[in-house]
Amino acid sequence: MPARTKSMDITVLLHEDHQLVRELFFAFSKAEEDAEKEKLVKQILTELFIHAKVEEEIVYPLLDEEGKDGEEFKGEAENEHKVVKYMMAEIANLESNGDELKSKMTVLCELIEHHVKEEEKEMFEMLRESGQDLAALADEAMERKNELKKEGLPAMKSTLKVGDEVIVGEAEDEESDSPEDDEDASNKQSAKDKKDAGGKLIRAKSVSAPRKLPTQKPKRKSA
Repeated sequence: MPARTKSMDITVLLHEDHQLVRELFFAFSKAEEDAEKEKLVKQILTELFIHAKVEEEIVYPLLDEEGKDGEEFKGEAENEHKVVKYMMAEIANLESNGDELKSKMTVLCELIEHHVKEEEKEMFEMLRESGQDLAALADEAMERKNELKKEGLPAMKSTLKVGDEVIVGEAEDEESDSPEDDEDASNKQSAKDKKDAGGKLIRAKSVSAPRKLPTQKPKRKSA
């Protein structure tokens, strides 16, 4: 893809990030060798991690200044990021030759596509009408992306938070192993289960996978 220039609009930069991830998902859908799949999974997770960080640190805070619509969009987008990160953490620990990886990558692809369409339709319009210096924001985002690329993808672990209902938890950076990790792993299934008012055990259901990954290479388009 073409090199980014210092005068690039933040919406163009984010759009190119989105398009790159689409192309990587397409490449994964066509990959046959385990080594190639493993490489593509790492690329996808790294790109998503960096992109999400940049949006959360630089872009989303600006939406608070766009009134109720901006605040609502920010809240929804941040919650979608949590679900995406949870899926990323699960995928990071899967074998490249298993059917589960393909299934979860399909789910992740669909989540990303939904998220991207909303951002490019709603958030980009908010940014363009905000009066912000979009070129300066692009410079700031590019600088942060370069810093994150040097740091690399952190080890991640997925967690489930249990309250009145079983809900999806946030993926956490895993800096070091601890005695609690083994206990958490052994109790993972019990954390997914709960009992209803009559004492009957209810199993938490996993997300159903869409039928397939994209089968046609995504076309590039202007933001």
